[in-house]
Amino acid sequence: MALIKWLGHAAFVINISRATILIDPWITNPLSPYRSVNSFAKEHKSVDYIIVTHDHGDHVGEAIELLSKFTNAKVVAVFELAEELAGKAGATERAIPANIGGRVKLEKDLEIVFTQAFHSSSKGAPTGVVILGEDKTIYHAGDTGVFSDMKLIAELYKPRVALLPIGGHYTMGIEEAVKAVELLKPRVVVPMHYNTFNVIMTDPQLFARLVRERVPEVEVRILNPGQSLEV
Repeated sequence: MALIKWLGHAAFVINISRATILIDPWITNPLSPYRSVNSFAKEHKSVDYIIVTHDHGDHVGEAIELLSKFTNAKVVAVFELAEELAGKAGATERAIPANIGGRVKLEKDLEIVFTQAFHSSSKGAPTGVVILGEDKTIYHAGDTGVFSDMKLIAELYKPRVALLPIGGHYTMGIEEAVKAVELLKPRVVVPMHYNTFNVIMTDPQLFARLVRERVPEVEVRILNPGQSLEV
């Protein structure tokens, strides 16, 4: 079993293969149930890996503070970003610098793959990330526009769950995200990166309706911040 908990914006807690993974840990975003790292830590006693898809503040979030709070956690990101975040946290030995390409083994039965993302970044390339464990694959697209090589992600990794931005302006909007679902064909899609601030306000119910019409075999799960999905 894998458990996916949305914290609002692009932040998720994923429990898989006996590991706890934080992705894009802006855990105090306006939609989040948590207002501080300490309040998060009261409910989550351990974090094993902190994955950051790119260096924008709404995705780095509280990564440095979290590395200081959870002293066994490792930061996983593109080389330049992983080195910088770990250095600022005084945790250089807990960096796992990687890059877009092949599988990165985190544990015996847990691997990740960084994928391309069409976005911007000042420190290394922007990425998405595929998490592979327990015979399950979860794809977090990061911040990206739609791109045809999402079909390769489908062919190579066969994601069971896709976490896709739908808010537009900085990332895919609804139309582009529906096309991404057509390319990826996951079993379940969870919309993210919307309604956090004015320029990315959108209607996830419209996204769900269009997916039902065009890719009816894919289930859309609209989570409330703090809500979890079991897969």
